[in-house]
Amino acid sequence: MRALRVPWVVVLVFVVVACGRSSTVSGTYEASYGEGDRDKSIVLELREGGQGSWTADGESIAFKWDVRDGEVLLHTKAGGVIRVAVRGEELTTDLPGVGKLVFRRPD
Repeated sequence: MRALRVPWVVVLVFVVVACGRSSTVSGTYEASYGEGDRDKSIVLELREGGQGSWTADGESIAFKWDVRDGEVLLHTKAGGVIRVAVRGEELTTDLPGVGKLVFRRPD
């Protein structure tokens, strides 16, 4: 019976690590959208432990996040999911009404 427990523990550890929060993408990112004097900024914060925030126009929205298949998934409290692609050091997403956003870490 003990021999059956070891493989399940190994599988469980693998699943937790594979689907867990990734410290390589944790941090603060900024994206701009709009043009000219209408240029606006969005700040995306991905904290360790899977908590995060999206701040735009002085309003901040909290969410939970995780990484799956090369994407950061932002889980909103309302039940929605925003998919954000990881492209090297950048995070990209395409939002209806806003367009493509490219998030970069501030210098």
